[in-house]
Amino acid sequence: MGRREDVRRRTFAEILDAAGRMAEAEGWQAVTIRRIAAEIGYSAPVIYQHFASKEAVLRTLLERANADLLERMRSAVDGEPAARGPHLAAAAYLEFARSQPGPYQLVSGGTGTSVDAATRRAAATEVLAFTRRVVHAWAADTAAGPVDLDDACDLLWGTLHGLAGIGSIEDVGFDRALHLAEQAVSALLGYWTVPPTDPDTHHPRAHRPNVRGEK
Repeated sequence: MGRREDVRRRTFAEILDAAGRMAEAEGWQAVTIRRIAAEIGYSAPVIYQHFASKEAVLRTLLERANADLLERMRSAVDGEPAARGPHLAAAAYLEFARSQPGPYQLVSGGTGTSVDAATRRAAATEVLAFTRRVVHAWAADTAAGPVDLDDACDLLWGTLHGLAGIGSIEDVGFDRALHLAEQAVSALLGYWTVPPTDPDTHHPRAHRPNVRGEK
Protein backbone atom coordinates (compact mmCIF):
# COMPACT_ATOMS: atom_id res chain seq x y z
CA MET A 1 0.00 0.00 0.00
CA GLY A 2 1.42 3.39 -1.00
CA ARG A 3 1.78 6.27 1.41
CA ARG A 4 -0.97 8.28 -0.29
CA GLU A 5 -3.44 5.40 -0.01
CA ASP A 6 -2.44 4.84 3.60
CA VAL A 7 -3.14 8.49 4.43
CA ARG A 8 -6.47 8.30 2.59
CA ARG A 9 -7.57 5.25 4.55
CA ARG A 10 -6.45 6.74 7.86
CA THR A 11 -8.28 10.01 7.20
CA PHE A 12 -11.42 8.11 6.16
CA ALA A 13 -11.36 6.20 9.46
CA GLU A 14 -10.68 9.37 11.48
CA ILE A 15 -13.69 11.08 9.94
CA LEU A 16 -16.00 8.22 10.88
CA ASP A 17 -14.54 7.92 14.38
CA ALA A 18 -14.92 11.65 14.99
CA ALA A 19 -18.53 11.64 13.81
CA GLY A 20 -19.30 8.69 16.08
CA ARG A 21 -17.72 10.32 19.12
CA MET A 22 -19.57 13.56 18.49
CA ALA A 23 -22.89 11.72 18.18
CA GLU A 24 -22.31 9.78 21.39
CA ALA A 25 -21.55 12.98 23.29
CA GLU A 26 -24.10 15.39 21.79
CA GLY A 27 -26.45 13.49 19.49
CA TRP A 28 -26.45 13.12 15.72
CA GLN A 29 -27.87 16.60 15.17
CA ALA A 30 -24.54 17.99 16.44
CA VAL A 31 -22.53 16.27 13.70
CA THR A 32 -21.50 18.58 10.85
CA ILE A 33 -18.73 18.47 8.27
CA ARG A 34 -17.09 21.57 9.74
CA ARG A 35 -17.12 20.15 13.26
CA ILE A 36 -15.69 16.85 12.05
CA ALA A 37 -12.92 18.77 10.27
CA ALA A 38 -12.13 20.77 13.41
CA GLU A 39 -12.13 17.61 15.51
CA ILE A 40 -9.46 15.87 13.43
CA GLY A 41 -7.48 18.96 12.48
CA TYR A 42 -8.34 19.24 8.80
CA SER A 43 -10.17 21.80 6.69
CA ALA A 44 -13.72 21.08 5.51
CA PRO A 45 -12.61 20.60 1.86
CA VAL A 46 -10.47 17.66 2.96
CA ILE A 47 -13.53 15.99 4.45
CA TYR A 48 -15.46 16.59 1.23
CA GLN A 49 -12.76 14.67 -0.64
CA HIS A 50 -13.98 11.59 1.21
CA PHE A 51 -17.69 12.31 1.78
CA ALA A 52 -19.96 14.52 -0.27
CA SER A 53 -22.11 15.47 2.73
CA LYS A 54 -22.95 14.73 6.35
CA GLU A 55 -25.59 12.33 5.06
CA ALA A 56 -22.88 10.36 3.24
CA VAL A 57 -20.94 10.05 6.51
CA LEU A 58 -24.07 8.83 8.26
CA ARG A 59 -24.88 6.31 5.53
CA THR A 60 -21.44 4.75 5.89
CA LEU A 61 -21.81 4.56 9.66
CA LEU A 62 -25.30 3.13 9.20
CA GLU A 63 -23.93 0.33 7.02
CA ARG A 64 -21.27 -0.43 9.64
CA ALA A 65 -23.85 -0.42 12.43
CA ASN A 66 -26.01 -2.94 10.58
CA ALA A 67 -22.98 -5.14 9.92
CA ASP A 68 -22.19 -5.06 13.64
CA LEU A 69 -25.80 -5.91 14.57
CA LEU A 70 -25.86 -8.77 12.05
CA GLU A 71 -22.65 -10.25 13.42
CA ARG A 72 -23.99 -10.07 16.98
CA MET A 73 -27.21 -11.79 16.00
CA ARG A 74 -25.39 -14.49 14.05
CA SER A 75 -23.00 -15.16 16.92
CA ALA A 76 -25.90 -15.43 19.36
CA VAL A 77 -27.83 -17.91 17.21
CA ASP A 78 -25.05 -20.03 15.69
CA GLY A 79 -24.87 -23.50 17.15
CA GLU A 80 -27.98 -23.03 19.29
CA PRO A 81 -31.34 -24.87 18.95
CA ALA A 82 -33.52 -23.35 16.25
CA ALA A 83 -36.39 -23.20 18.74
CA ARG A 84 -34.41 -20.62 20.73
CA GLY A 85 -33.25 -18.63 17.71
CA PRO A 86 -35.76 -15.74 17.86
CA HIS A 87 -35.18 -15.27 21.59
CA LEU A 88 -31.40 -15.21 21.19
CA ALA A 89 -31.54 -12.86 18.22
CA ALA A 90 -33.82 -10.54 20.22
CA ALA A 91 -31.39 -10.49 23.14
CA ALA A 92 -28.51 -9.70 20.76
CA TYR A 93 -30.51 -6.80 19.30
CA LEU A 94 -31.09 -5.31 22.75
CA GLU A 95 -27.46 -5.80 23.76
CA PHE A 96 -26.50 -3.88 20.62
CA ALA A 97 -28.87 -1.06 21.59
CA ARG A 98 -27.40 -1.05 25.12
CA SER A 99 -23.72 -1.10 24.16
CA GLN A 100 -23.89 1.01 20.98
CA PRO A 101 -26.46 3.75 21.61
CA GLY A 102 -25.15 6.05 18.86
CA PRO A 103 -25.13 3.44 16.09
CA TYR A 104 -28.46 2.11 17.36
CA GLN A 105 -29.99 5.57 16.88
CA LEU A 106 -28.83 5.47 13.27
CA VAL A 107 -30.31 2.01 12.73
CA SER A 108 -33.63 2.96 14.32
CA GLY A 109 -33.92 6.45 12.82
CA GLY A 110 -33.38 8.48 15.95
CA THR A 111 -33.53 12.26 16.19
CA GLY A 112 -31.03 14.12 14.02
CA THR A 113 -29.86 11.10 12.06
CA SER A 114 -30.86 12.67 8.71
CA VAL A 115 -31.27 9.25 7.07
CA ASP A 116 -34.58 8.54 5.34
CA ALA A 117 -36.57 5.37 5.96
CA ALA A 118 -35.84 3.86 2.54
CA THR A 119 -32.08 4.22 3.06
CA ARG A 120 -32.29 2.72 6.52
CA ARG A 121 -34.29 -0.25 5.29
CA ALA A 122 -31.91 -0.84 2.39
CA ALA A 123 -28.95 -0.80 4.79
CA ALA A 124 -30.74 -3.37 6.96
CA THR A 125 -31.40 -5.81 4.09
CA GLU A 126 -29.06 -8.53 5.36
CA VAL A 127 -30.22 -8.15 8.97
CA LEU A 128 -33.85 -8.48 7.89
CA ALA A 129 -33.07 -11.50 5.71
CA PHE A 130 -31.27 -13.15 8.63
CA THR A 131 -34.27 -12.47 10.89
CA ARG A 132 -36.55 -14.17 8.37
CA ARG A 133 -34.26 -17.22 8.31
CA VAL A 134 -34.23 -17.39 12.10
CA VAL A 135 -38.04 -17.27 12.29
CA HIS A 136 -38.34 -19.78 9.43
CA ALA A 137 -35.95 -22.17 11.21
CA TRP A 138 -37.95 -21.77 14.43
CA ALA A 139 -41.21 -22.56 12.61
CA ALA A 140 -39.74 -25.63 10.94
CA ASP A 141 -38.23 -26.91 14.19
CA THR A 142 -41.40 -26.43 16.24
CA ALA A 143 -43.88 -27.44 13.49
CA ALA A 144 -45.59 -24.08 13.93
CA GLY A 145 -47.67 -22.62 11.20
CA PRO A 146 -48.86 -21.24 9.00
CA VAL A 147 -46.44 -18.36 9.64
CA ASP A 148 -46.40 -15.18 7.60
CA LEU A 149 -42.71 -14.26 7.78
CA ASP A 150 -43.31 -10.62 6.85
CA ASP A 151 -45.79 -10.23 9.70
CA ALA A 152 -43.57 -12.14 12.13
CA CYS A 153 -40.46 -10.10 11.36
CA ASP A 154 -42.26 -6.75 11.44
CA LEU A 155 -43.88 -7.61 14.76
CA LEU A 156 -40.56 -8.77 16.18
CA TRP A 157 -38.69 -5.64 15.05
CA GLY A 158 -41.43 -3.33 16.26
CA THR A 159 -41.48 -5.01 19.66
CA LEU A 160 -37.70 -4.87 20.02
CA HIS A 161 -37.60 -1.21 19.04
CA GLY A 162 -40.12 -0.46 21.75
CA LEU A 163 -38.19 -2.50 24.31
CA ALA A 164 -34.96 -0.71 23.37
CA GLY A 165 -36.76 2.54 24.11
CA ILE A 166 -37.79 1.19 27.50
CA GLY A 167 -34.23 0.02 28.15
CA SER A 168 -32.86 3.50 27.52
CA ILE A 169 -34.98 4.93 30.34
CA GLU A 170 -32.56 5.33 33.22
CA ASP A 171 -34.80 4.03 36.00
CA VAL A 172 -35.90 1.01 33.93
CA GLY A 173 -32.77 -0.16 32.12
CA PHE A 174 -31.83 -2.87 29.68
CA ASP A 175 -31.84 -5.71 32.21
CA ARG A 176 -35.55 -5.11 32.55
CA ALA A 177 -35.92 -4.82 28.76
CA LEU A 178 -34.16 -8.16 28.26
CA HIS A 179 -36.45 -9.77 30.83
CA LEU A 180 -39.50 -8.42 29.03
CA ALA A 181 -38.10 -9.48 25.64
CA GLU A 182 -38.12 -13.14 26.67
CA GLN A 183 -41.83 -12.86 27.48
CA ALA A 184 -42.68 -10.74 24.45
CA VAL A 185 -40.99 -13.05 21.93
CA SER A 186 -42.67 -16.07 23.52
CA ALA A 187 -46.04 -14.32 23.22
CA LEU A 188 -45.46 -13.38 19.57
CA LEU A 189 -44.34 -16.87 18.61
CA GLY A 190 -47.23 -18.33 20.58
CA TYR A 191 -49.63 -16.78 18.11
CA TRP A 192 -48.34 -19.18 15.45
CA THR A 193 -47.78 -22.09 17.82
CA VAL A 194 -51.45 -22.45 18.78
CA PRO A 195 -53.65 -23.71 15.90
CA PRO A 196 -56.02 -20.92 14.79
CA THR A 197 -59.73 -21.26 15.55
CA ASP A 198 -62.31 -21.49 12.78
CA PRO A 199 -64.78 -18.64 13.53
CA ASP A 200 -67.73 -20.73 12.24
CA THR A 201 -67.11 -23.91 14.18
CA HIS A 202 -65.09 -22.54 17.11
CA HIS A 203 -62.76 -25.50 16.71
CA PRO A 204 -59.06 -25.30 15.88
CA ARG A 205 -58.30 -25.79 12.21
CA ALA A 206 -55.84 -28.43 11.17
CA HIS A 207 -52.37 -27.58 12.43
CA ARG A 208 -50.28 -27.32 9.28
CA PRO A 209 -46.45 -27.27 9.59
CA ASN A 210 -46.31 -24.82 6.70
CA VAL A 211 -44.46 -21.51 6.48
CA ARG A 212 -45.78 -18.77 4.22
CA GLY A 213 -43.58 -16.02 2.93
CA GLU A 214 -40.31 -17.93 2.59
CA LYS A 215 -38.89 -17.75 -0.90
